[in-house]
Amino acid sequence: MKHHAEKYGFILAAALLSITVTACQPNGERLTVVDPATRHVDQQPVVRDGADRADTKRQLTVVRTPKEQTGREVTVAGTHKIKTATIQSWISEDEVEIETIRLVKAGTETEEPQYEYKILIMNLLNGQTREPTGEEGRQMDGYMFVKETFSPEGEYSFIQKWKDKYTADNFVKDRRTGELIEIPGDNYLELGGWLNADTYILAAGSMNGRGEIRQISAADGNVKTLPLEDPDVDIFTQFGVSHGRIYYTDNHQVLKVFDPGQTKPVSLIRDVWNFQLSPNSQYISVSTVTQSGAFQGSELLIYDSAGTLQGTLIGKGDLITYVTWSPDSDKLAFDVYTEKQPGMNGVYLFDTQSGQVSPLAPYYAPTEPLPHPTYPLSWSPSGHRLGITVEDSNSQLVTQVIDFIFK
Repeated sequence: MKHHAEKYGFILAAALLSITVTACQPNGERLTVVDPATRHVDQQPVVRDGADRADTKRQLTVVRTPKEQTGREVTVAGTHKIKTATIQSWISEDEVEIETIRLVKAGTETEEPQYEYKILIMNLLNGQTREPTGEEGRQMDGYMFVKETFSPEGEYSFIQKWKDKYTADNFVKDRRTGELIEIPGDNYLELGGWLNADTYILAAGSMNGRGEIRQISAADGNVKTLPLEDPDVDIFTQFGVSHGRIYYTDNHQVLKVFDPGQTKPVSLIRDVWNFQLSPNSQYISVSTVTQSGAFQGSELLIYDSAGTLQGTLIGKGDLITYVTWSPDSDKLAFDVYTEKQPGMNGVYLFDTQSGQVSPLAPYYAPTEPLPHPTYPLSWSPSGHRLGITVEDSNSQLVTQVIDFIFK
């Protein structure tokens, strides 16, 4: 593995918003974030079940870019190149758990190539690697994989220990005392989140149907099943929890929300391909898929937790993938694929504080053709580093970790 860092004097200034987003508009009109004081957007209203779908189409308002657009500057300070590896998780701001890939036997006309996979801990500052030890190891107590999610105040964590790809044992840990409480019940999904400081919501899944939604008390491990009356969801493919509310998409790509204690959801947004709740619960990033009308493709928009549109387009193309919030909720990284030019292509960074959208292609993909990520984008704990994994010209995985400075 080779490690290197390069310094750049390039500033991703706020002016990039108009340059970048204009490139994706065939008519040259400029899209920007709407002034929160005016909110001049024909936004989609909240839609309850049974409402007329024809009256709920999202409208887009184009606004003028201010002459003097202010905001913090985002500087790319350097990159770290990791060959033939993907990021599995962040151990700290400077250390990452990576999975290396080595070709053991080349493929033939009758046999597939054979690869060897290995888990290592890599220091980004010096490029040195070491074997994982203790809780850093991926296999613990005979389990295949262990996932831990911390509560908002950090007092508790919800732990899933996966026996195989389909079943897991669940636990709640009091991080102040170290006490571990096992939670009863089968589990087939990783979907869930913290409802508040001491309550976890788990979409347990099932081999038959959508399974239960369980409300778990971190203090004593008590489990309560939450009823949900929605004939339009057979299985939870997307599920999120934040600030006392539960979000999911149904069979018809409608984003819905309900509070514990309610049995019927409220419909928020239609044509949802993917949604991501920001860690601070203030925003929902929504990538849509339009299959009819003037535009056929994907759009990326930002809503608040009530389903109110917070501005205009963040991204637009044939397909938007790997949308990932930074841990501090200040930044959103995403990849856009567009077949025709001009258009948005590659990985972009949206800064919620300045409203700017900046292309990152020069730093992870300096050559043509432009490769797109083949693995989820990965933020460091502070949100000052972003890992992007692509394939090089030899079809080998390469991970670039980009360092940011925010002023």
